[in-house]
Amino acid sequence: MPEYKEHYVAFLDILGFKALLGSASCDEIHSIFDVLHKKSHGRYNLNDVEIKAFEHIHHMILSDSVIVYIESDVEDAFASLILICKRMQFALANRENPILLRGGIAVGSLFYEDDIIYGEGLSKAYLLENNLAKYPRIVFTGDTLSIGLKNTKYMLADMEGLVTPYNVDDDALYYINYLQPRFLILNEIVQYFDRLKEKCRYHLNQGIESGLREKYLWLNRKIDSEIKTMINVESFYLKREKEEDAKRCEEYNRRFSSVYLNPIGLEIEMGESEK
Repeated sequence: MPEYKEHYVAFLDILGFKALLGSASCDEIHSIFDVLHKKSHGRYNLNDVEIKAFEHIHHMILSDSVIVYIESDVEDAFASLILICKRMQFALANRENPILLRGGIAVGSLFYEDDIIYGEGLSKAYLLENNLAKYPRIVFTGDTLSIGLKNTKYMLADMEGLVTPYNVDDDALYYINYLQPRFLILNEIVQYFDRLKEKCRYHLNQGIESGLREKYLWLNRKIDSEIKTMINVESFYLKREKEEDAKRCEEYNRRFSSVYLNPIGLEIEMGESEK
């Protein structure tokens, strides 16, 4: 007899998927799903302890929607789900042409069997994504975080340490922070941020829809905020900005000089009072 079980559920949406369908090949679309599939699996060792919760995570992909879920009574279930979602976000964002995810994570009853899945947990996660996420972020409430931390054991330091995989936003919702590529070297971090900022510039330069602009203004602010937390990365950007300013000044002076250095020879007749 089918029965509900309590789960942590993430409902994720691939932003811009309709445009991708019109511009990308079937193979390119498949590569996106392949990344999501691979990042939803894997092992995680922490201080020589293998986190078993990763073996209990399931996922389902349907067009631009991704559902990731795990039973709530599994030790480190919530923390593992957070890390899996962060891996998915980062892997897609760190492409040559970044792809962004938006989603919601909730706790509640769920039933799944073969290709059937339903329950309050899924409904709550969907409503979070659809109504409150707004920006390219995966959100959850403080209540869900509190419940999740109660069953967090080996990954507690990850979840409550100095650098956590989540932040609290201005609207009091928590979101997974995929803009912390601290495990990359400097050039890779700069490349990651540059690609995302270029995507922001592209949409902000041509976008006239307020909702679209809000998404990329949010992302651009978050990137700038993260850059300021990494001294070597901030120094790189400040140095590059200074060099670019110098080049712009040099180009301006060159153009200015070409116009005014050799003015057209005009003789102005001076009046008696001016002589």
